[in-house]
Parts: sequence; C-alpha cells; structure tokens
Amino acid sequence: MKVIMQARGQQAEDILALLKAVATDEGKLPLHEIHQKTLEAVAEHLLESEVDIESLSPSLDAAGDRVSDPELRQEVLNIAGVLPFLEEETLEQKVGAFERLAEGFGFDKKFSKELHALAHKKAGHLEIDSFRAAGLELGASAWKLVFKVAAGFFHLDGNKEMLARYEGYEALDEGTFGHALIRYYRDNDFPLPGSAGAPFSNALQVHDMHHVLAGYPTTPVGELCVLAFDGAMMEEDGGKMLIAAVAEWQIGFQISPDPVWKNQFKPDIVFRAYERGGECTTNYLVENFDFLPLLEKKLEDVRAQFGIASEGALIKSPEDLWCGNMGVVGSRESEDKVEEKRTFINKLLMKANVN
Repeated sequence: MKVIMQARGQQAEDILALLKAVATDEGKLPLHEIHQKTLEAVAEHLLESEVDIESLSPSLDAAGDRVSDPELRQEVLNIAGVLPFLEEETLEQKVGAFERLAEGFGFDKKFSKELHALAHKKAGHLEIDSFRAAGLELGASAWKLVFKVAAGFFHLDGNKEMLARYEGYEALDEGTFGHALIRYYRDNDFPLPGSAGAPFSNALQVHDMHHVLAGYPTTPVGELCVLAFDGAMMEEDGGKMLIAAVAEWQIGFQISPDPVWKNQFKPDIVFRAYERGGECTTNYLVENFDFLPLLEKKLEDVRAQFGIASEGALIKSPEDLWCGNMGVVGSRESEDKVEEKRTFINKLLMKANVN
C-alpha cells in the first residue's frame, strides 16, 4: 500500500492544500471543475477524509515541513503531476506551480523538466524515467517489447503450444479466470496469444491479465484505471506512467502511435482504481510472476486471494464487454477522439493487433 493511503487528519489536509496550490497556481487561477472533482476523489479514496476543498488555503509555503516523509513527498508529487494535464488552458502556469512544490520538497529539477517537456508534447524523458515500472506493468522490459512487436510484423511471433493452451481456456467454466481472459480477447477482436502476426497480443499478455484481474475494459478510462491500480500496487514508483497517459487521454496530446482522446479522465473512477490497487494483499507486479496456475481457478477466488475488491470494477458481469461501450480498439469513433495526421507506421501500429 502506498504511504499516501495512510495519511489522515492534518496530514491529509496539508496534502490536499498543496495539491490545490498546484491546481490554482497558489490561488492565481480559479479552481476548475475537473480539479475540484480530482481533489474530492483523492480525499475520498486515498485519504478517507471529509474536507471542504473550498476552505483550503492554496499555498506552497513550508511545503517540506508540511510533508516531511520522502516517500510520501514522491507520491504527492506524482498526483500533483497529473493536475496540469487535466485542462490545457493554463497548463504552463500549473507546471510552474508543480516545479515550486518539487523544490519545496527538496527534489532536483529533473521531474519538473520532464513535465515541462510533456507540456510541449515531448514525453521521451518521462517515459524513459519510468521504464522499470512500465516493464513490471507490461510484463517485460521496454526493449523486449519492442523486439516482440517487431517480430509480430514479420509473423515471427507465433507459438503453437501457447495458442493451443489459450484455445483450451475457452472450454473452461464461465466463471474461471481463463474463460474471462478468452472473452477479453474475443470482445476486443484481438488474436489469441501464440497467433502469428499478433504483436500486441503476444507482447502484452501480462498487461491483458491485469485488465481481467482488476475488471477494467480497454477504453481510455479503463486503461487509466489499470495504470492507477497497478501503480498503487507495485513497489516501484509508477506514478509517471499515469501522468503521460492523462496527457494523452484527457487533453489529447499525441505522444504514442495510439489514438488519443480528450475528456476521458474520470477522477472518482480512476482514484477508486488507485484505492483498489493499494488495498491488494498480493503484489503480482513483480518480474516473472506465474499466472498460469491461476487461470483454471474461479476469477472471484483469485481476486479474493489477492485482496482485489469487487466494488469499483467496471466489468461486473459476463454481459459487460471487455472492449467497453466504444466498440473494438481501432474502430472507435467519438467526438472526443483526437484526429491527427498519422505516418504510415502509426497506421500500421493501430491495425496490427485487430483481427
């Protein structure tokens, strides 16, 4: 469990006041509705505190004295780093306030420079800095994933034994983890792992299992929830993964080849995901965690074994689609989808894992 989930009382109020200071540039900006909802969600799900957000003084004075624990400072900064990317109009001002908070906490300027770069749609340093955490979340190092995806384009990624094993899960009882995983692939129109020419199914098997265990679809908000859930569970610092994802799916910054969206950050849902991940009793975000013995068990039993609360999941019954209500990946159309000119490689990546 992240230490921020143990902060209560005056410590909780101090954290919320500092977050409000970043969201408003220490009172120079009005508190935007999305920031109000975000602070309320943090108060409810992480701090379990009933605090009048309006009454908090948005000041960064003595930030280091108000939050003295180094680990807690890092976690507060990770949440503060999300705030500038919730609405674009005053982004630079809020990044500036974030920088002052980081300085008050005694951090060097590296994190702040990464956020300034992200504000200009350059997430390279931010992503590189979180490679270790991303590797645990995705189930392999970034470099291994690159090789796996590349192999998929040349149909060098097939594995008949693995494909047969996954096909066998379809015959399992409906309530099992393995059967739910097969339905996840079918609902999303993804090839099964082991198929030749299926770069993302083969590279992201562990990530896909995380979706099913936590109960989140492949919609933008579902992906944000998986990152929040996993970031709260893992021992590594995974906060920067969520910051970059919010920039893509809330204000539509084109960082990766994936389609990007606007207005997809739902504070109450995402921070409930963080809470659920932090409450887990088993950290399966470790290298080489073996999920295979669990796939024939009932999904609800595996979740109980890991301490994953059922409440808060977005997929609640076999009738709910793992692709969500937007349709399958690669075919989604919405007024919130950001259309930008794409290179030939971008287009290939978008279609690479869809049947």
